[in-house]
Amino acid sequence: MFHKILVPVDIDYPNTSKAVYNSAAELASFSGAQVRIVSVMPGFSMPIVASFFTEEMKTEAKNRFKEALEIFIGENCKNTTVTYKVLVGKHYEEILKMADKWGADLIVVYHNHRRSINEAFSQDCAQKIVKNANCSVLRLRNVIRG
Repeated sequence: MFHKILVPVDIDYPNTSKAVYNSAAELASFSGAQVRIVSVMPGFSMPIVASFFTEEMKTEAKNRFKEALEIFIGENCKNTTVTYKVLVGKHYEEILKMADKWGADLIVVYHNHRRSINEAFSQDCAQKIVKNANCSVLRLRNVIRG
């Protein structure tokens, strides 16, 4: 079955992220797979944008983003062992790069096809991951029940 499951989350949407993680963790429990959570911070790649930020400011932003991800993991991934990574750049590109680098054999993505939530959970991002991934992709919909 699966050995390495990559789970992109957006810490600005903790309920949805938790539901996506829970689905991936349940799959992982069947085969003892490793789970790696990733969250992508928008990059500073556009020259006009990058010119307004010092390297110190970029490092501080990444550190705060990492702290927020660690809090999310501490609150939502209890009784399980996960690894995590903060990525910087375009969501789908960074997720695909990490999947290849880490050797993921499954990526669990989410999108709500009724409305665009944000970049990480958008239909466009999910479609690009499905189309370009070198491994299996599980695309979840409507994980929040209620």
